[in-house]
Amino acid sequence: MTDLDMAAPRVSPVPAEAFAVSPELAGDAFKRLSELQDVVGQLVRQAKVLGRSVPLGAGYAGEVGDFMAQYGLGGEDSAADSLTRFGRELEDLEAQITAALERYETEDEAAADGVDCVGGG
Repeated sequence: MTDLDMAAPRVSPVPAEAFAVSPELAGDAFKRLSELQDVVGQLVRQAKVLGRSVPLGAGYAGEVGDFMAQYGLGGEDSAADSLTRFGRELEDLEAQITAALERYETEDEAAADGVDCVGGG
């Protein structure tokens, strides 16, 4: 387990039926998620640049170059891998919001079908 894993506990997915979302809130949530996904995509690209081996020479400079390459693209604990996993979690969250919005609309339609407006006042 890395320091990053310990610093940011994993959030288990919430079943779609666990919450409802209004159309107004869903629109705002989608906008913010899209902005966050853009930032994550940019960070992945930057991490991949770090992953390029930079010949900095021998000794300490060489160690720094090796660390940068390992940190950028070095596999399971690399920045690119962590950010990619985070991006997938954002996609899952979008899917959950979509399911909640569909449920909200279905329940709203069902409630509207059950209302009889008779008389006046």
